Amino acid sequence: MTTNAKHKVTVIGLGDMGAALAHAYLQQGYTTTVWNRSAAKSAPLQAAGAAVADSVTTAIAAGDIIILCVTDYTISRSLLQTPEVTALLKTKILIQLSSGTPGEARELDSWATENGITFLDGAIMAIPDQVGRPDTVIFVSGNKDAYTQSEATLKAVAGALQYMGEDPGAASTWDMGFLIVLFAAMSGAFHAIKLFKSEGLPAAALGNMIQQLAPALGEMLKHQADIIEGGNYHLRHSSLDLCTGSMDMFIKQAKESNISAEVPSFIKGIFKRAQDAGFGTEHVAAAYKTY
Repeated sequence: MTTNAKHKVTVIGLGDMGAALAHAYLQQGYTTTVWNRSAAKSAPLQAAGAAVADSVTTAIAAGDIIILCVTDYTISRSLLQTPEVTALLKTKILIQLSSGTPGEARELDSWATENGITFLDGAIMAIPDQVGRPDTVIFVSGNKDAYTQSEATLKAVAGALQYMGEDPGAASTWDMGFLIVLFAAMSGAFHAIKLFKSEGLPAAALGNMIQQLAPALGEMLKHQADIIEGGNYHLRHSSLDLCTGSMDMFIKQAKESNISAEVPSFIKGIFKRAQDAGFGTEHVAAAYKTY
């Protein structure tokens, strides 16, 4: 398979993300075949120029690069692990963009290797509307030759594509690391919106502020990681005792405004556990020690 020509692409799974990938490939002029359990989801793509396969086998036969974007690895395995599909995949590059753990990625890579299939695991760090932009990130890991051969094809939908190394579980690790930070931040944002609204301020005002402060937030989180990596928790600011006490203020405000105190109470519980372990005078990053 050459690295210069536009490969024929097959997208299996047409949820919001899979459909966005297929649309982006069509817009970039790629010959694109699609398949989905529910055939109705193929109609808009067929109208846009995609070939609609009547089976997974037909879909895989049509493409050089096979992109799997379904709910999870259990579904992936059910689609891939039949004798007919396995045989066809031996001459393709299989790229898994479904959600899963690092362990699941490594298990699928082992199955692929055992069956002579070239495999990459990936994670899309974007929402469907962001697919195809020059700043869209997809983390990819696994077979380096496969990455080299599929790099241009992947960059067509993710201009900021990043190769995370030959460990097939690496992309999932980076993905999960980002997502748990994101979901924790969302939970804090939901509480903050309740706080704002209890004081007569709109949710959009909080969103605008967080967007403006995003670089500072990133710097703060990086600082925590640097402290943990270096193992020096004896800093003179942001002590665990101080930050644990701050949670009492959030809990008090929540009770005064009759809103849920679940988020600050949860955070206080994490901090208090580390406090009880004797780390109260250390930097708040010492809470990591009791995870």
